[in-house]
Amino acid sequence: MSKRWLINGVLFGVLIILVALIRAELERARFVPLLTDLTAADVYRVEILRPGEPAISLIQTALGWHLETPFQIDAENARVNRMLGVLEAPVERSFPAQSADLRELGLLPPRLRLRIDGRELQFGLTDPIAKTRYVVADGLVHLIPDYLYHLLIAPPIDYVSAKLIPLGFAPIFGRLGENPLAAETLSALAALHAERVEVMSEMLIGTPLVLKAEDGTALDFLVSTDRKRWARPNQRLLYVLSEPVALMFDPNVSDPFADMHLGSNQRETLEGGPTPQSPSQTSELGSLAAPPIVHLPPDDHSLPRIEQAPALYDEPNKPVPNGLGQDPFAPEPNLESSPIH
Repeated sequence: MSKRWLINGVLFGVLIILVALIRAELERARFVPLLTDLTAADVYRVEILRPGEPAISLIQTALGWHLETPFQIDAENARVNRMLGVLEAPVERSFPAQSADLRELGLLPPRLRLRIDGRELQFGLTDPIAKTRYVVADGLVHLIPDYLYHLLIAPPIDYVSAKLIPLGFAPIFGRLGENPLAAETLSALAALHAERVEVMSEMLIGTPLVLKAEDGTALDFLVSTDRKRWARPNQRLLYVLSEPVALMFDPNVSDPFADMHLGSNQRETLEGGPTPQSPSQTSELGSLAAPPIVHLPPDDHSLPRIEQAPALYDEPNKPVPNGLGQDPFAPEPNLESSPIH
């Protein structure tokens, strides 16, 4: 009896081992290798390089993705993360790059290079039968599905965030022209998204709008008359809204940085040179601005002083009587100047 139980136990153990081996083989057959071992969350810097096209450079910050080139502005996080899904693309087939004609596969030179924190993926043509794309990575040519390539070749403007106010910028003051904006309007602008973002082809004719954050950072816009187009002139970007923005004003709000700007202007004047005088100061002190010019004769003696003839106070045009205004005890000029023998 005990011998039978022992045999059954051994057979049961062998059965368990066989099931485990079969399961492992099935899992191994079902495993599909990925293009890289990276995910979008692991990446810090991304560069997209195409011949004849502007380079696209992005970095991932604590607030999200940010474009560095060709614009310096927030990027659309969802689009960047979707594009980086190519890092986890399933590989259908791989072979060594040395054994392939890279020029025939569109990989010499590559049609597109994707740099991920120093690693580079090179994209070529598609396979005409399987409709998969050739990608070189780590010395191997991989064939991956082609459903994400259109995101890689998108123009830079497609990566710009549609959010009107950058992440991390909290406006505490704003004005449209000379009209201060109400606090409710500032909150509404911070949450505003444009319908689309375009590259400015020409300067927008509109009213200047300035937003200022707590640290004094300013954000400049030009707002069209219908308030549906908002331009960032320094970025050459135009935000097109589906509906006009209702702007409310508060005349009691003042610019908290007005005194700071005045002080900086004064400092710039002092550092750049003396402060220009007002017209009244110039007229009063104009005679003191330059010293009188004194000419000396060749013998280093000063020129004789010419006394101005006195004039009557009330009647300046009337001839002065002889001797008026002269010292009666003064010596005769001809006697003073004649030499003594």
